[in-house]
Amino acid sequence: MASTELDPIEAATEIEAIEQSDRSQIARAAVIIMIGTLLSRIFGLGREQITSWLFGTGNDVAAYTIADNIHTMLYDLVISGMIQAAIVPVLSAYASPEQREEFRRITGALLMMALIFVGGAVIIMEIFAPQVVTVMTVFGGGANARGEATVQLTIQLVRLILPAVFLLAISAIIMSALYSLQRFTRPAISIAVRNAAIIVMALLLGRTWLGIKSLQLGILIGAVLLIAIQAPALRDAFPKPNFHVRHPAIRRILALYIPIAIGLISNAVALVVDRNLAWGVGENALGAMRYATTLNQMILGLVATATSIAALPALSRHFAAGDDRSFQRTLSNGLKMVTIMVVPATLGLAAIAWPSVRLLFYHGATGADGAHAIFIALLAYLPGTFFAAFDQVLIFTYYSRQNTRTPVIVGVLAVGVYFLFALTLVHPFGMIGLVLANSAQFTFHAIVMWVLVRRSLGHVGDATVSRTFWRSLLAGGIMALIVFAVYHGMQMTSFASVHGQARLSALPKEIFSVIVPIGIGIAIYTVGLRLLGVDEIHALQQGVMRKMGRVMSRTG
Repeated sequence: MASTELDPIEAATEIEAIEQSDRSQIARAAVIIMIGTLLSRIFGLGREQITSWLFGTGNDVAAYTIADNIHTMLYDLVISGMIQAAIVPVLSAYASPEQREEFRRITGALLMMALIFVGGAVIIMEIFAPQVVTVMTVFGGGANARGEATVQLTIQLVRLILPAVFLLAISAIIMSALYSLQRFTRPAISIAVRNAAIIVMALLLGRTWLGIKSLQLGILIGAVLLIAIQAPALRDAFPKPNFHVRHPAIRRILALYIPIAIGLISNAVALVVDRNLAWGVGENALGAMRYATTLNQMILGLVATATSIAALPALSRHFAAGDDRSFQRTLSNGLKMVTIMVVPATLGLAAIAWPSVRLLFYHGATGADGAHAIFIALLAYLPGTFFAAFDQVLIFTYYSRQNTRTPVIVGVLAVGVYFLFALTLVHPFGMIGLVLANSAQFTFHAIVMWVLVRRSLGHVGDATVSRTFWRSLLAGGIMALIVFAVYHGMQMTSFASVHGQARLSALPKEIFSVIVPIGIGIAIYTVGLRLLGVDEIHALQQGVMRKMGRVMSRTG
């Protein structure tokens, strides 16, 4: 009987083909999520620009930020923390067509639980909104720091925004179901539409008697749109409402979530302390930290979250099948994809931090002091953003193996690092001390997670991860230096051209000062990766071109 074994050359060719297919699959999914996330982040950035233009960085924005933080904390505690940590890994095991009815029953039970528990939590928070606001501001001076009118505005904004949590919980379950089925397009687009709704409401009503409350109205409308856009994608797997809360999958989701809840509570405590300290360290602190965070979250959303969500279902399936080789291959591809994107994003943004802040926020109600505060906060956040990008993939690695306890333990320790730095640095450095404490927290978490993943799996991915990291860092460092030089050269040229009557007007000059360095930076970095032999840049470019080709064919 003839042997069916492949010879070494055929075996190597087959393995290479599998690796390329796996890398391309993650790249395609990541590109879909990135395009949606890019739209979302652009609209989110536009939302913050309009907020900055209409309301500046003062007390109104401080009140809005506290209310937004309360709504986000509640959302994270009751449902959002479950999505990647518990719901997607468990639902992925029921995503095959043969188990579609079981899939529908599980998601239906989750919806009924959200109706009861999230709805109840929202009602309780509505009743005790004044007490909740007191907890968020008392150690920062409360009314003494910003006035009784600001405190009362904060209470009103909290009560307006809380119903959105219930709507977001429903949309989160739908989103988890779609991720488990590897349907990424509608979830990605829906988040962008949500931010667009906030922008529309702010522009239409921000100058009316509603003022900053127009943002809360936009948040509510956006939450409704999240459901309306995503739900049709579940037409063949729509949830069946039921109270089968003892289903093994529900019990497994809850078991996985318990450690996550502990970690979220510790993070909530850190956020409460952070908001209290920021409330009292200066009028511009909360607003500046909010706007700088938006730019950093754009990086994390485009780079880390997109890649991690794209890889999570595959990692979960490889773990369930006991396929360690495929698991490590997918992990390697995820880490390398994050590397080639986060390196230029963070180094490039650091190189053009001031022109970016000036273009995006130094307008309208935001004055020089506010813009400078945003610039300082942005630079202090970037180191933490760099490490947080890798941290996302490492956390999802544990989630895919249905281990939520380890990331939570590390997270609690990281909160301790935050407290150590924040309480030490806030008095001598004010706002920047709080931002540096946040960066220290993310850096500590990423380093510890890397060590633990390496101890658990024997190694983190393969040897190509380290090679890609150092080559990307080399190309990114050169790119950042050139971008920095290009920007300052443009400034000197612009100054010298004043007498020649060639000077651009303010806004076009600001746009030009950001777009030109970015374009040059992208070209330099791409060429650098190609010269250094970083293959992932090919997969990423092919994914972008393929997706753009489909979009063009549909619209053509």
